[in-house]
Amino acid sequence: MRINQVITSFFVLIIGFSSCQNQKKKAQKLPNILLIVADDQAYGDLSLTENPYLETPVLDGLAKEGVFANHFYVSPVCAPTRASLLTGRYHQKTGVSGVTRGREDMRLDETTMATILKSFDYTTGIFGKWHNGAHYPYHPLGRGFDEFVGFTSGHWSNYFDTTIEKNGKDFQTKGYLPDVLTDEAIRFISESKEEGKPFFCYLPYQTPHTPLQVPDKYFNKYKEKGLDDFNACIYGMCENLDDNVGRLLKQLEEQDLKENTIIVFLSDNGPLNFRFNKGLKGRKGMEDEGGVRVPFIISWKGKTIVGKTISTPLAHIDLLPTLLDLIGKQYEFEKPLDGLSFASLLKEEAQLEKRKLYGEWSGRKRVLSDPYLMIDEELFDIQKDPEQLKDIRSQHAELFDSLQADYKKWYDDLQVGKQESKAIPVGYKEYPICKLPAHEANLFPPFEFRKDRRQTGIAYHSLYGWAHDWIDFWTKTDAYAQWQIDVVEEANYKLEIYYALADEDVGTKLKITIGDEHVVFKVDKAFIHSELKDYDRVKREQEAPETDWGKLDVGNVNLKEGKYNLTIQALDISGKKTIELKEIHLIKN
Repeated sequence: MRINQVITSFFVLIIGFSSCQNQKKKAQKLPNILLIVADDQAYGDLSLTENPYLETPVLDGLAKEGVFANHFYVSPVCAPTRASLLTGRYHQKTGVSGVTRGREDMRLDETTMATILKSFDYTTGIFGKWHNGAHYPYHPLGRGFDEFVGFTSGHWSNYFDTTIEKNGKDFQTKGYLPDVLTDEAIRFISESKEEGKPFFCYLPYQTPHTPLQVPDKYFNKYKEKGLDDFNACIYGMCENLDDNVGRLLKQLEEQDLKENTIIVFLSDNGPLNFRFNKGLKGRKGMEDEGGVRVPFIISWKGKTIVGKTISTPLAHIDLLPTLLDLIGKQYEFEKPLDGLSFASLLKEEAQLEKRKLYGEWSGRKRVLSDPYLMIDEELFDIQKDPEQLKDIRSQHAELFDSLQADYKKWYDDLQVGKQESKAIPVGYKEYPICKLPAHEANLFPPFEFRKDRRQTGIAYHSLYGWAHDWIDFWTKTDAYAQWQIDVVEEANYKLEIYYALADEDVGTKLKITIGDEHVVFKVDKAFIHSELKDYDRVKREQEAPETDWGKLDVGNVNLKEGKYNLTIQALDISGKKTIELKEIHLIKN
């Protein structure tokens, strides 16, 4: 009897185990998606595109295994491209109009790729640079991602042994940041397999974006090729990225996942500096080919044509509908997509329907109606003239006028300029600490963008006020900083400031005002910045350096629901200037 019970129990266990394994296999039928985005990597930053210096064997090999699109277009700068990739819509429609001070925030009523894939039971993770909103729920964990390791800003100040975020908490890293992000992505992939769920792994690296920091072995290699420090570091970062993609592919192979994983690689815009780029005109921030044409590789082993090159113009807005097509899923979108699926081009010799691709940045106009490209008041045939050397507007006046009219209609439909202001949310239980960084403040008196405003009585430390910058040169009591906040739940909030102050300026008096609430405080303790290790290969020109800060508790306020201006002003400056201000924290009690 006991023997029969043992045998019965054994078969029950076997059947249960088999059922569990079958469920995992069933769940794993949906293909995984690995989306890799480089930051500021040019079309010419691959040995595949005949760069005379760079060695990128992994990405070259991935292109040979799959499909390379040699006319793939994005936006001229970071945040707009990312918004279009994730939504399938032109960035202007998503509320993203810039790269800092809230202009990078994607509207909360936009549906992201992560949200869509999560609805199909994908586990979703992002490892790297988000740049579509720093404050929850603009934050990745509010936009469909289960896991986030990285940073939300447009760049990071230090790539070695730094502190980033991991699911809302500080995460101290060790080593070179792209390597750390790759480690985290590999962990996520492994854990997803263990769970038996398909994964969407979004890996937006921060390289080769400045600051110019890279390990010695990469930098020295390109210095030995005769390159200057700037380009030796850029190419070193590109090769490091190639090595990390190799690590990811090895992980997929070892875990028997490669055949069931769609792998996508692209860059978010053109290069920061003028370097080899196949002769393409322009660079990052420009609507010319060099600013918006980037390398694009997609590979799905056994499902995409091996070694195919697509010359049909494709764009960032096309990726979402293409991926949905490839995984065989449909989604009911509340807002129409602008992109088209190009899945048919990956599997067979097919044609994409004729269409126009539009672009706009800093007032510059762009319409691509292959092979014709209209840029402002010029017209080019980019198939015959990819370097934009010959303006053919006079020979095709009627076509030029038609493209101008098409652009006007497209731009008018965007309702640009009617975007609502996006206040910083405060009080969500998911993020009880709201950080108001100095670079998101508006400084008063106002001053012309990208001009030196140090003589106004308040300024940014590093001129332009990009991410991680701080308020400095604060010498006047009628100058102040202001943030717009949106309190979503009434509560008591503790206020903290992160600051630096010279000994001779101790005793300065400040006031924080939020609606009818205010706190007045005196800073009686100096804090002098410590010099942190400088890993820059070339002295940075725009980014603020990484440094340390003093913390001061300044009081408590009770805030009711609603939108307010939070203002900090100096009431008394006892020395040459008041504090240097890094950020203000509102901590929900």
